[in-house]
Amino acid sequence: MLIVLFALGLLSISLFEALVVFILIYLAYKGFKGFRCKGSLFLPLTLHALVVLVSTALFHTSQIGKAIERGMFLLSYCYGGMLRVDERSLYRFNLFLVISGLALLPLVFYRYSQTGQPAMFWGGWFEVGAFYSIFAVASLSLLFYSKRVYYLLPFILFVGVVFFTMRRSAMLGLAFALLVFALLVGQKVSKKAFWGILLTLFVGFAVSTAVLVHKDIRYKTMYEMVLGQRPINDETLNHISSYRWEIAKAGVQVVKKDIQERNWLALAIGHGINSGYYLEPKSPVGGVYESVFLLSELIEKGLLGLFAVLCVYYAYFKFLLSFRIRDSMDYLLMPLLLALGSHLVGAVFTFFWDAMLPLYLVLFMVVERFRSLKL
Repeated sequence: MLIVLFALGLLSISLFEALVVFILIYLAYKGFKGFRCKGSLFLPLTLHALVVLVSTALFHTSQIGKAIERGMFLLSYCYGGMLRVDERSLYRFNLFLVISGLALLPLVFYRYSQTGQPAMFWGGWFEVGAFYSIFAVASLSLLFYSKRVYYLLPFILFVGVVFFTMRRSAMLGLAFALLVFALLVGQKVSKKAFWGILLTLFVGFAVSTAVLVHKDIRYKTMYEMVLGQRPINDETLNHISSYRWEIAKAGVQVVKKDIQERNWLALAIGHGINSGYYLEPKSPVGGVYESVFLLSELIEKGLLGLFAVLCVYYAYFKFLLSFRIRDSMDYLLMPLLLALGSHLVGAVFTFFWDAMLPLYLVLFMVVERFRSLKL
């Protein structure tokens, strides 16, 4: 079922969301039969869903469909507790990820040659970066699990694709995943090998940064600002942040206005999904005040919704800090474990929701349940 979920996510967002709806209906049925979700993220995700639905119903009713998608869909997380995995199924899933990454490379570059934007069957820069981050982790998982060095080649290719997208959220997420992988592996390998892994990551980061400084105006501007060749002003900060500085200033004005007008309900539960379309000042780039996730979540979901999101972060990183690689099979859990973490780290400068977030949550719940059964 993991392969089916991921395959639909790759092929079509519409098919994937249709499957999520069926999963939610199935979960409701199982709930009436006595099933209880025991994952660490269930309570914060439930609070998050309630806040999103109520705030959107009150303040931005036209977006109630989006509220269901961005709130209720995340409760599909519980479905991960129903999935049974073993060493063979995990190996097949990792292999599926690597083969998918290789098979989709011609499509990604064909779409780039035709449109100037890399893409798979749907989406664009961000989706390519997110999926290929997961493919890269799967390659490493198979490398350490099987001890077969040829998995290093797809790993290098997949990392190259992520940096080719030049999307900071994807690169941050991948850097986080690789660092965590290195730290976890460091518990099982010699100190010499561990420092070799860290040195490789550092060299790769340094080379990538040098390339980005020459190829990407954002990194070039930041480099010039650090050297004192550019002043620190609104124009420079907007160049570096892809206009997020201007969006953040608009968002701060919205919050200040709520406080001045004592709009306590909006401060508590937010203004609803895509509230940037109707609030003043409006979001310069659409419905979300996409700057720092603390601000964007506060405006849409209020203090209660932001609290729920922060609880998700807390529960995930608490689990991650306690995770240890005990045997070779645990390497195969890495893509499932780190997909959500990559998203959470990449979302720091955007916002919590993503079309594939239900998938990442299901994958994480599979790891939670698997580990609870092994204890």
